[in-house]
Amino acid sequence: MAKRKASCPLCGARLTSAQVLDACCEIVGPDVLECHCPFCQGYFEVRPVTEAVEIGYRRNGGFDVVVTLPAVGLTMLRDTDKGVLWLRLAGQSWKFDT
Repeated sequence: MAKRKASCPLCGARLTSAQVLDACCEIVGPDVLECHCPFCQGYFEVRPVTEAVEIGYRRNGGFDVVVTLPAVGLTMLRDTDKGVLWLRLAGQSWKFDT
C-alpha cells in the first residue's frame, strides 16, 4: 500500500522525484535502483514507472511500494544490448548500467 505523502519512509524528509533519482546509484533488479535518502542516508529501493517514482523494497519476487512520488513526464529507455537504463525528467537525465 502506498502512502500519499511524498517523503522518505525512513526519516520523513520531503522528497521530489528528481532528488530521489539523483540519489540512486545502481541497478539492483529489473528496473529497480538502489538509493540512499539524500537527507538521512537510509537505504531504500526505487522503481521508476510511468509518471511516477515508487519507493519501496523488493520482497518475495515482487516490489512492495511504500511511497509513490509523482514524476510527470518521466521517460525510460532501456538498451538491453549495452545493458543501460536511461531516465529523463524535466530536463535532467540519469544513466544506470546493468
